[in-house]
Amino acid sequence: MKKAFLVTATLLFCFVLQNCDKKENYEPEFDRELIGEEIEFGRKAARYELWNEAIFRWEKVVKAEGENVKALNNLAVAYEAIGDFESARQYYEKALDYDEDVTALRNNYKRFLHFYKKHMRNQERLEKAKEPSAKAEESELKAAPLKEEGDHEKEK
Repeated sequence: MKKAFLVTATLLFCFVLQNCDKKENYEPEFDRELIGEEIEFGRKAARYELWNEAIFRWEKVVKAEGENVKALNNLAVAYEAIGDFESARQYYEKALDYDEDVTALRNNYKRFLHFYKKHMRNQERLEKAKEPSAKAEESELKAAPLKEEGDHEKEK
């Protein structure tokens, strides 16, 4: 009984050692069905506003199939939803490079550009509005006299 166990354990150990090297370099290739499942899982996650999960799924698809316009469009929408507008713009443009005839993609991109331009103008206005107040604070600090070491107020 002990011999059978030792022989089985030894064979199992040898089998594991033999296959360890293969598994380190192994990356499963996605087939069309799995890609479709990942896209659908991402859509379901996005429906519940689980944007990071959706991004994870769609990035897997793009890694396996870089020209997948559906996944690229979905990634653009997801990055737009989390406020990463620069990444969204890049994914929209990449998707359009592969296929500019997809109506949903073109509509999403037009809507995004309209929003993005307004957003950038608002950001510029905010930056300009901050500049004078920052300069005023700086000049107030320069004008305020510094107290000498012995000039501290005493607590009562």
